[in-house]
Amino acid sequence: WCLQENYDAWCAAQGAAGDCPSPECSRDGEATVSSTEAPATTASPTGAPGPSPAPPPVSPSGSPPVECVPQSVLACINDYSGYWPKCSPGQAKSNSGPSGYEFGHYCTQEWTDALNEVLADPVVDKCSDTEAIRRFLAQVAYETGYYSTVYQPADGGAGLIHMIPGNWQINAGDMDSLWPGQDYAGAAKSMGKDFFQTPAYGWRSVAAWFKTTNRVIGGCGMDLFDEPYETQTKCILSRVVDRQEAYDVVGGCMAASATQAPEATTTPAPATTPVPASSTTPATTTSAVTSTTAAPASTSMSRETPACVPIGDCGAHAWCDQDKFIAYCAAHSSTEGRCLSVFCKEASMPEPEPESEPEPEEEPELEPEPGSEPEPEPASSTAQPASTSASAVDTTSPENACIP
Repeated sequence: WCLQENYDAWCAAQGAAGDCPSPECSRDGEATVSSTEAPATTASPTGAPGPSPAPPPVSPSGSPPVECVPQSVLACINDYSGYWPKCSPGQAKSNSGPSGYEFGHYCTQEWTDALNEVLADPVVDKCSDTEAIRRFLAQVAYETGYYSTVYQPADGGAGLIHMIPGNWQINAGDMDSLWPGQDYAGAAKSMGKDFFQTPAYGWRSVAAWFKTTNRVIGGCGMDLFDEPYETQTKCILSRVVDRQEAYDVVGGCMAASATQAPEATTTPAPATTPVPASSTTPATTTSAVTSTTAAPASTSMSRETPACVPIGDCGAHAWCDQDKFIAYCAAHSSTEGRCLSVFCKEASMPEPEPESEPEPEEEPELEPEPGSEPEPEPASSTAQPASTSASAVDTTSPENACIP
């Protein structure tokens, strides 16, 4: 029920402000309350809440593709933008999009199945790596106007990463090297731009660029699946531009999808306590999307209250799932006959009022930069919340740092 990455950042922020609220946080070196440590997580570029783990890799070739990414996630990402048109016929959007592009539906179930097949392919093997998936989807979302266009007549660029014609055969040749026996080069030569507008080839073409074709850009020639987001940008566009908005939107939709999935039958013991005592709460970089929200809303307490309940409502914070927190306290009461202190309390005790979240701050919209490869630039249709990054807070001092 607790996202450790954001919890670490929250305590660090309190410490930087001269406070270290107890029992939620403690000074580094002091004894911690919990005897169970949460598994380490990989921080995202801005400390945004990371999505839950994806399903395991696909079964051997010939079996139906596993669902590494649900189609609803791609639709959610596209729904965020009021500038680019829809990417699937089932969406309610009706805007036509800007001129200069050929639009189509590139987030349908057919395209999603092709994406999942590539992510689970042993050559890529990223079906269970949600951070790699997030970066991958964000780069393609930026390049395609949130999956709405894969061709720009102005320069003839095509594909899910807007590849100029001069690189088409190089890319198709790399596909043949990665997946021999398919004659991708022959198909690309005969089909032209249509090759990159086909589900069977589109996502596999991007994967080949990430694996090997990026060598055509100076200073690249690496497996981009394992590289930082900014490095990926440079080795796609040949320079670095701000693509953080797309990264945030994708993270929000992936997190929202994870909260809607069926819960596991067992709830892991928490490593931290969920209720901040300070009035300062961390804002997250998860973008507001029109169809779903990145964090679950606070749980209504209209249900029958168990004998052992959480010490407060932390559902407003990105690092906490209140439903799981309630279940955790109730489970300890029924199985151990006691109510864990710090995390839970007896139902007769008064419950603290939930804290309010700070108002989001406006961020400027992304501005397109000139270059030899024009690409669709997603225009922000929703104000972005201010971020509180774990990397933005000085937590390197070993002495008296404020930690969970």
